[in-house]
Formats: sequence, structure tokens, C-alpha cells
Amino acid sequence: ISKALAGADRKDLMRKLPKFIYDEEKTLERTRKILTEKITQLNLAIDDVFAQLYGDDAPNGAAMNSNEVGASM
Repeated sequence: ISKALAGADRKDLMRKLPKFIYDEEKTLERTRKILTEKITQLNLAIDDVFAQLYGDDAPNGAAMNSNEVGASM
């Protein structure tokens, strides 16, 4: 078995697994992709709100001073 696995690439190996395991892996990969896209959308929305609140002159990822942090809580 180890000799057979050593020469196989990931996709070939996944195809040789039982169908339910292969389908589960495909589902997990699809879920990862969707979550990555949603995180990207959330980050863009956060950046947009930050720009609206503080103006476009604030650098991306700028740290707020302690007064701003307290006011935002």
C-alpha cells in the first residue's frame, strides 16, 4: 500500500478512496472556498465602513488611539 501511495498524487489518491470519503473531501474544499470568499467580502465591507467613518486619508490598518477605542465600545 505504501508503495502505491508514494507514487500517487493527491487527486489520484482521492479518486481511489471510497466514494463517500472523496465526496466529503470535495465538500470540505468547496466549503473552504466559500468561507474564504465570505471573509474577503467581510474585510472589504469593514474597510469601506472604516473609510466612511475616518475618511480615506487614514492608512489601511491604522491603529486607533485609546480614546477612539473607548468610544467605539
